[in-house]
Parts: sequence; C-alpha cells; structure tokens
Amino acid sequence: MFDLVQSLTLRSGAVVVALMSAILAFVWARLPSTAPRWLLALSSPFVIAYSLYWLPVWRGASPSEYSTWAPLFIAPWYVAGAIMSSLVIYLDRRRQRRRRRQG
Repeated sequence: MFDLVQSLTLRSGAVVVALMSAILAFVWARLPSTAPRWLLALSSPFVIAYSLYWLPVWRGASPSEYSTWAPLFIAPWYVAGAIMSSLVIYLDRRRQRRRRRQG
C-alpha cells in the first residue's frame, strides 16, 4: 500500500483523490443543511490530496524534495476532487428535486 502511494503520478493521484472525494460526497449529500454539505464537499478533497501527498514523508521519506513539488501536485489533485465532489452533490440535489416534483 505504501509503495502504491509513493508511485502516484499527477494523473493517477488526481484519479484517486477524485474517486475518494466522490465516495465521501455521497455521504455529505445526505446532510440536511446546505452550508455544511458544500463546506465538507469542497474541503474534504483538499484534506485527501494533502494527506495523500505527504503520507510518504509521514512514513519516513525525506521531506526535502516533497516540499518543492507539493503545490504542483496538491493543487491539481484538489481540483480534480473538488470537481467530482461538487458534481456528485449537484446531481444528488437535482435528483431529489425531481423526485419531489413527481411524488
């Protein structure tokens, strides 16, 4: 598992963060209040991206090279996760509105 995290590229990390964010967004979509739902949906991808990027350092890897590349990896990973999370929240709200109109 640890080797898998260390081998993440820009693209594969973005996919992992997007998938994890989408899964969490299904949980956040069940919250009754709109503000916490969106706050969690847009902040959790950052927590996931940040944690995923720094995990090798927390496990003992040298932080010197990681700190240089951090913004170049964390930012795109976050954007991918935020887009996917927002999409899930938006589509779930739309589906719920449609159900209310029909039922």
